[in-house]
Amino acid sequence: MLGLMQNNLLQTRRVPVRSFSVSSVLILGSALGLLGCESKRLSPEDFPRREREEVLAPQAPEGMATSEDVPLPEKSPEDNFREAAMMGDLAGVKRFVGQGVDVSAMDENQRTALQMAAFDGHTPVVEWFLSQNVEVDHRDSFGRTALMYASTADNAETVKMLLDAGAAVDLVDSEEHFSPLMFAAAEGQMAVVELLLEAGADPTKADIDGETAIDFASNNGHTEVVKRLKQ
Repeated sequence: MLGLMQNNLLQTRRVPVRSFSVSSVLILGSALGLLGCESKRLSPEDFPRREREEVLAPQAPEGMATSEDVPLPEKSPEDNFREAAMMGDLAGVKRFVGQGVDVSAMDENQRTALQMAAFDGHTPVVEWFLSQNVEVDHRDSFGRTALMYASTADNAETVKMLLDAGAAVDLVDSEEHFSPLMFAAAEGQMAVVELLLEAGADPTKADIDGETAIDFASNNGHTEVVKRLKQ
């Protein structure tokens, strides 16, 4: 469900971060100011999931020099490593690790390559990271986990893999206290909702404004998800 700047995108994916990123793709710090609606509460559906190209190469803010005006900064091996993970390039991921990149290397927002791979549902890449004992519930600077990012899209296979690896189903982010179930419900991702509920996700859990996954699904017109959450 959930463009903002790259550091806010992943967290909000197509997230409650396409409405999760999520949430760059997830992502939020000064989002209210950027959106020009300081009095408006942010919710999962406020963060539409970004396309991969937008996450990796967001547009520069108005008035700022673009890549056509100045040379782009050279990417570090760690940047290329995380980009490979987001693109689902497992061979590239392994190559960078073989060259010395830490599998848990984080970007400026404390986001790992596992989270980036989970965002776009690259299950083979996620599986490899988990085999390397990468922390499954690592939180980025927005308090979001790989499971939160995966839950924002049609990533049921990836979500199941994360849950099977012990991902905590009811953690909430540090921005608005959105849970994986809220992200999935806001996006209308029924298969993901089912997996989260089966894993024990609490449909009555509320965010900082008292709204639940049912509210997010209802507000976005996902009637079948609402029915399932009410069972």
